[in-house]
Amino acid sequence: MTQTENVRCWVDCWRAAVPNEVAVTDEAQAARWDKRAEHFARHRDEGRSQKRTAGVFALLEEAGFHPEGATVLDIGCGPGSLSLPLARAGADVTALDISTGMLDRLREAAGREGLSINAVECSWWTADIDELGLREKFDLVIASMTPGVRDVETFDRMMACSRRFCYYSNFIRRGSDKAHNEIVEEILGEKRHNHSRGPGLVYPFMYLYVLGYRPLLRFSHTQRTRELDWVEAAEEMIRALGRNRDISSDTEEKIREHYKDASPDGTYRSEAEVYSGMMVWSVTDRDG
Repeated sequence: MTQTENVRCWVDCWRAAVPNEVAVTDEAQAARWDKRAEHFARHRDEGRSQKRTAGVFALLEEAGFHPEGATVLDIGCGPGSLSLPLARAGADVTALDISTGMLDRLREAAGREGLSINAVECSWWTADIDELGLREKFDLVIASMTPGVRDVETFDRMMACSRRFCYYSNFIRRGSDKAHNEIVEEILGEKRHNHSRGPGLVYPFMYLYVLGYRPLLRFSHTQRTRELDWVEAAEEMIRALGRNRDISSDTEEKIREHYKDASPDGTYRSEAEVYSGMMVWSVTDRDG
């Protein structure tokens, strides 16, 4: 089988694997992330965030990227988890997101620190990179844990904006705690997914591999244990489930009762584990 046939086969596999649930409108996607913007700001774990950022910077340095004076595009930037550290390190950052709320959080943080970041409100699903003047403009293009890059077309669009490096990260396997799984299946009557929606890490990695790229890879495994008052845990779950579906008042009461029954001493204890990965590659370094 030739390389062209390999690529075509893998692209067909990727397209067939992307679940129908990700085929939502830009408007629905923007509304979902606007709802989450304030939660991101309030519940940011600084220690975990700093550790993750240090890992990203170490991988970028190993690949040969240095932020000072570099141009960076951060696709699906959110509240600036990577845009802000890169700007602090001297990069000229363009931060793109579909959510007004997320970009507001980013602008507020940048303003407090006196950082100049070009914030662009735009859907990556429908972006015209030539009209936006983004093609081959950046030394580094980032797509970190973002649903903005969901298929071959949006992945190719990301790579087309880079003249040197790309960084991509996503989940390999993301588990949910027991109560979440039971509520989804028993109360909402929905099928539970043990994997992340969209391409995850495997499809983009294999796509790069059959194209002849050899990205640097790093994997991580985290296990989170939390203790919350059952009322707080229930309300958190109701908010989370309500981001992409309508929750009736009757269903809300059933969720509260579920958490109350699962917390005999008034405290709900949850456990969830996540496997994820990140990769960096040069768009100019390709075999064959």
